[in-house]
Amino acid sequence: MKKTRKKKKSKWSIFLKPIKIILYTFLAVMVLGCLAGGAVFLKYQKEILACKEKAESIMSKTSKSDFSQPTDTRIYDSSGTLIGTINSGHYEYVPITEINESLQNAYIAQEDRRFYKHHGIDYIGLLRAGFVYVKNKGAITQGGSTITQQVIKNTYLSQERTFQRKLTEFFAAPQMEKKYSKPEILEFYCNTNYYANRCYGVSEASRYYFNKEAKDLTIWEAATLAGISNNPSKYDPVAHPETSQKKRNQIISNMALRKLITEEESTFAKEQPLTVAKIYEPGMKENYQTSYAIHSTTLELMKNDGFVFKYVFNNKTAYDAYKEEYQEVYQTKSDMIRKGGFEIHTSLDTNIQNLLQSNIDERLKKFKDVQENGKLALQGAAVCIDNRTGYVVAIVGGRGTDDEYNRGFLSKRQPGSTIKPLIDYAPAFESGFYYPSRLVNDYLFDKGPKNSGGKYFGPISVREALNRSLNTVAWQVLADIGVDKGIAYLGKMRFIGLSYMDNGNSSMSIGGFTEGARVVDMAKGYAVLANKGMYSNKSCITSIKSQYDGEVYNQNQADDRIFTEDTAYMVTDVLKGTLDKPYGTGAGLGLNVPAAGKTGTTNSNKDTWFCGYTKYYTTAIWVGYDTPKAMPGVYGKTYSGRIWHDFMAEINKDLPAMDWDMPATVSLSNVDSIGEKTTSETGRQDLFSSIAEAAARADSSKWQQEEERKKLDSQSQKNLEAAQASKMAADQAAAAISATIAELNGLQYRDSTTDDKINTARMLLEQLVGTEYYDGLSPQLESAINHAMSLPKKEDSTTKPQEIGPGMTKPVETTTPVFPGDMDPGGVGQPDGSPGGFDYGPVQEEPGM
Repeated sequence: MKKTRKKKKSKWSIFLKPIKIILYTFLAVMVLGCLAGGAVFLKYQKEILACKEKAESIMSKTSKSDFSQPTDTRIYDSSGTLIGTINSGHYEYVPITEINESLQNAYIAQEDRRFYKHHGIDYIGLLRAGFVYVKNKGAITQGGSTITQQVIKNTYLSQERTFQRKLTEFFAAPQMEKKYSKPEILEFYCNTNYYANRCYGVSEASRYYFNKEAKDLTIWEAATLAGISNNPSKYDPVAHPETSQKKRNQIISNMALRKLITEEESTFAKEQPLTVAKIYEPGMKENYQTSYAIHSTTLELMKNDGFVFKYVFNNKTAYDAYKEEYQEVYQTKSDMIRKGGFEIHTSLDTNIQNLLQSNIDERLKKFKDVQENGKLALQGAAVCIDNRTGYVVAIVGGRGTDDEYNRGFLSKRQPGSTIKPLIDYAPAFESGFYYPSRLVNDYLFDKGPKNSGGKYFGPISVREALNRSLNTVAWQVLADIGVDKGIAYLGKMRFIGLSYMDNGNSSMSIGGFTEGARVVDMAKGYAVLANKGMYSNKSCITSIKSQYDGEVYNQNQADDRIFTEDTAYMVTDVLKGTLDKPYGTGAGLGLNVPAAGKTGTTNSNKDTWFCGYTKYYTTAIWVGYDTPKAMPGVYGKTYSGRIWHDFMAEINKDLPAMDWDMPATVSLSNVDSIGEKTTSETGRQDLFSSIAEAAARADSSKWQQEEERKKLDSQSQKNLEAAQASKMAADQAAAAISATIAELNGLQYRDSTTDDKINTARMLLEQLVGTEYYDGLSPQLESAINHAMSLPKKEDSTTKPQEIGPGMTKPVETTTPVFPGDMDPGGVGQPDGSPGGFDYGPVQEEPGM
């Protein structure tokens, strides 16, 4: 049998056989992988598609600003000096050019050695993580994330180790690599990592641990930071220095292994001791300036979002609903500011602030009692506004600078009589039916208020009533124009402390608020009078810059017209008298420049105020206890007034003495005895507004009523003047009779003049029939006459004609009879025979006097 010879294998077949095995195996794995992948996709299709959609949504909206934390909110005064920092971790974003290359290399060596080669996904690392995932039956215990994926996780996703999160990273990473460069992604990574101990981002971490900038890090310092961010709680060098150092050295070894540093550099870096500086700069304590700046910024951000502010409420339902909405939005915006990311520039003048603070502290220094919380019991607060700009330039919230409670804008207190110009008299002047010279009857009426001191003046001008701060007059004025109308004006001036329970509340006329008024609102209200009736919408904010949105403050906010220029001028002219009239409640508080103001003192002197202004500044001062308490002997003029005077004198001392210009529609006219405008020369003048008069005429029915009132008042005044003239004549007659009685009783003899005196006295007595004097003087006169007539009559040589020359004789000298009208009440005769010194009602002063 012939043997079959074996075919000899070629060298190629021997070489290709292993390749074929590998190829077939690979194909088999691929098929199995595809089958497995298909099975997985079918099972988790919804979850996978959801992760893909989420990734696409994230990357479609991403921007560079997403990869930074908010910086500290910083607040600056008017000169650009930093006055406050709201600490949000002192975060600072730094570009890649300012981050030391050693830190970049440390991250690449430790976290993603193929960073510059892949396109967002490191498939080798992913396979390794997938193997571990299967091995641990679905539990993710090992990462395979690239730096790109970690940036996505740090910025947009949670830190949970879930399949969904990893899958979202997987879909998002390639898209990020298309949108941003490798250096940008590494920059994002360094600025979004957390480094323990409240250090967000490499900048703050470098300062805290090593007291240096990120660009100045050494190799061992860079390796330390890279280790911390890998697991902040485990590798914190403050809490776990040994573990941290071990991790540091491991990273240094990896850097050397990847040829990113030399062996010599590696050895040297490992030899360095792990020392940390722990330089932490705490946030600045809030002060009166910064707390008000944050509050004002909050309101501006609310405006930007279209929040509609309300001040007057019809009922409790509307009031409660608004308060709830306001508090929610306010808190959200306030929290946003405090979390950081804002640069706030203000109009607050630190020099003026310090001056105002020192004046309050100095004037109240003798009051040393403290509350249970350790704060001084007697407090003061103040706000100053620059009338030329409308901005708040100073706000003091209490005594000293340690108390963070800012009473300047947080506290609501009863404003007392300082509210009268704003709610009573200015609105009344607007109506046209009231003007400085108009008379109002000052008397104590049922269920009405009492005047301080219990004195009442009868018919008195509005000018004098406001200077004397008469409560009954203010009450009547507001009742006449309507309480709600007066409150509406406060609403226009943004008064925060108005309640629905104040509607129709007549005590508002003298400062009887349900809640109270803030110092800043009083200052803003008086600034309206100082600025020709215009309300400034400015607070203390001149610029708000957001880290993410740029400038967000609308500086072009128009002022609002509250009162006419005529009203503001006339009220201002009246309020000058508070300071320079002897009966003004602020007498003696005048300045070296024209000024106007008003005192305010509540029941039992629990709250004391002074609000006043010049052309340049408006300042409101409050003094009282946090828990209202009686302050016997303390009035608006005493402490509040003196603080106002000293402060305003200082800030106005180098300024020209500018007065307010009288509007063309305001005239200085003669006024009659009932305070009405007249063409007659009366010797008294006051201010009238043609605009206000036109407004009054437009209300035809009330105008007619007022005309009738004026007629009645005029007739009443004439009757009063006649009665007063009659009374004065009776007084003079009685005085003359009393003088004659005394003279007759003192005679030793009677002569030819005695009969004349007796006849004159009897004639004057007849004029007193029916008066209070008659019954008393009649018997006295008869007794004196009987005495005189019983005396012996003596001839007086002077009664005979005397020759003084040929054909000439000297006339007989007799006593001139006294008639009513020749003497004033004080007994001093007037040359013109008129009743000198008689006052026909309240004194009418010159405007502004």
